Amino acid sequence: MVSGDLDLTLLAAFIGYSLFILGVGVWGFRKKSFEAYAVAERNIGLGLATSAFVATFLSAVTIIGISGYASINGWAAASFTCYGYALGWILLVVAAKRLHRARLNTVPEFLGVRYESPGLRALAALTVIALYSITLVVQLLAVGITMNTLIGLDTTFSILLVGVIFVSYTMLGGLVSVLRTDLIQAVLLGGGVLLAAGAVIIRTDGAVITSPPESLASFFGGSVQNKSDFVAWMLVWGLGIPTQSYYLHRFYASKDLRVARGQIAVAGPIIMLILLSVIVVGTGAGMLIPQSEVGDGAFPYLIKNVIGGWVSLPILLAITAAIHSTTDGLLHIVGLYFSVDVYNAFRGPADGPKLLMISRTATFVFGATVTVVAAYVSANPIPLISLVGAIAWGGMASTLFAPLFLGMFWPGATRAGALASSIGGMVFAVGAFTLRRLELISLHEIYPGVIASLFLMVAVSAATRRASDETLERFFPV
Repeated sequence: MVSGDLDLTLLAAFIGYSLFILGVGVWGFRKKSFEAYAVAERNIGLGLATSAFVATFLSAVTIIGISGYASINGWAAASFTCYGYALGWILLVVAAKRLHRARLNTVPEFLGVRYESPGLRALAALTVIALYSITLVVQLLAVGITMNTLIGLDTTFSILLVGVIFVSYTMLGGLVSVLRTDLIQAVLLGGGVLLAAGAVIIRTDGAVITSPPESLASFFGGSVQNKSDFVAWMLVWGLGIPTQSYYLHRFYASKDLRVARGQIAVAGPIIMLILLSVIVVGTGAGMLIPQSEVGDGAFPYLIKNVIGGWVSLPILLAITAAIHSTTDGLLHIVGLYFSVDVYNAFRGPADGPKLLMISRTATFVFGATVTVVAAYVSANPIPLISLVGAIAWGGMASTLFAPLFLGMFWPGATRAGALASSIGGMVFAVGAFTLRRLELISLHEIYPGVIASLFLMVAVSAATRRASDETLERFFPV
């Protein structure tokens, strides 16, 4: 349970914060309607929506993963992330009106109704669940690393402890609880990261920005070695972000179109400021800590052993908030999608109370499973978690971007085209990923995945029958 000197102050702070989170989950359990659990009664305003988007977006992949990446590759972390993130936000704003107007509960439901295909709906839901399992494991690994370094708890025990907490309050409260905790977590997260960046700037006398070492100062580095890599990672993040259901789902819960679009417009600059602060912290860690400690543990190691003092407390809460704020959203999506898009597709329609029970059960089973998997994986060496997490984004882009966006904006998109696009994009992406790992090709897998998906969508749709007039009138009103 304990792998080093136990910091009782930080442990007490973590326990207190976790009890608060669980309390919000118990409060949310009192909301008995399925609509409250699924889409927060479609009544969230701009402030709550913005804080939820900030908290959900700034995950462990951002706080721990990107800072770890920057500790090795310096400011090349900006070319790895910032441009693709901005492209993704633009596409989210583009999608906001269409999804909000649909008045549905899930993204796979949108695909199923738009293409009149229960099979495509179930396929999309299962794809999301499978890829989110990767993301959730990464989030839990990040909190294990953090609690091991800052508090002194064993990594595996930390993962199991946090897993119990986030599974419990998400299962109990649903989206109505997730949104409330995200508001607190966004404040903790942003404040903690900005505080850490300020401490690094002071400790390096500003050199982390003005004159970092040559090895940490280049635009190219790490996974971005040339222009082709730069464009590839723009596509991974830029096309992956607008297919992420825990972002798109917020549009269904927004009370009007102004909120649906405005949350991205307001949150984008805030997230970019925090992201650049994370890169400052990571690059500073590359300058200030032993090279044997760079990587995913760089941020917590820097705070604990170099910065030190009272700053460790808000930083721990910031990192914990980052993990909680994304894992709860992911887990909520998984439980909801299983009940609405998989169970309903194979077992027939269920009423609200039945769907609520199924959603909570699926949330518990999936959350417990990924927690155990993450605990097992923590005992084995893995690549940088930012690169592991990117697999899920690339998979989403290759599988769902073309069916989703062409379905929104092109009346000629057909069910057969969407199925061919989704399956073909995934097959080509996985094939190219395998060949690149075997060093048989150097091209990033996002290129064949997205190109194949778009080509199949257009080619097959052109040769097959469109959706009914009733469906097209619903999604493309005159």
